[in-house]
Amino acid sequence: MRTMRKGYDIGKSKLVPVYPRGYDCSPLTSLYASWIDVDGSRRSQIHSGVDGGRLGDRILAPASGIVKAVWVANWGWGQEGALLLAHTADDLNLDDGAPLYYTAYDHLRYGDIKHLEVGQRIERGTPLARVYRPGGHSFYLPEVHWEVWEVQADGLSWVTNRHGGREWRNERARLIDPLYLLGIHNPPLDGKSVRIVPFEPDADYSEFRGFTYIFECKKL
Repeated sequence: MRTMRKGYDIGKSKLVPVYPRGYDCSPLTSLYASWIDVDGSRRSQIHSGVDGGRLGDRILAPASGIVKAVWVANWGWGQEGALLLAHTADDLNLDDGAPLYYTAYDHLRYGDIKHLEVGQRIERGTPLARVYRPGGHSFYLPEVHWEVWEVQADGLSWVTNRHGGREWRNERARLIDPLYLLGIHNPPLDGKSVRIVPFEPDADYSEFRGFTYIFECKKL
């Protein structure tokens, strides 16, 4: 078995998703450290997360954790909802690596998340929101932008970006490929083909390591 690469600081991990047979999963449409956008065009900057989802599909918490922040963001596409969750190593059944992981979700409808409160406990598989569009504009294809950060020390500070939107900062956080934690429970034999694990409401995740999929997978 080859060791998976995490792709620290938007480095190429070469990880690719493999969807389970017998399911229709809302797909990932633009991968980590890619220059290709969801519409097939070339990005102006390398991709800091993964994009995916079909319009209106539910977004599910990939692991248990707490709500760190809920806010109205603007990354240049217009105002939209943004969400940040924190997951401990214990939440993920990890005995190595970072003590904490942040998951960030952009391009949400703020009305979907405004009821969430900072410090609120979220369980694996909890519906967070539905797939929307950047800035809520119909001329953008539907997507959720999902980032994962390894965090050595908890804590947020806030800045205002050039679009007038709020952005969080943590100097002890490093970006990694979300596919790494999606594949850590059952690492790929070839070191790159990450088998997507759908969330199942009745499954026992007490010993599951890492993340389950953030989008719905429907049995065929």
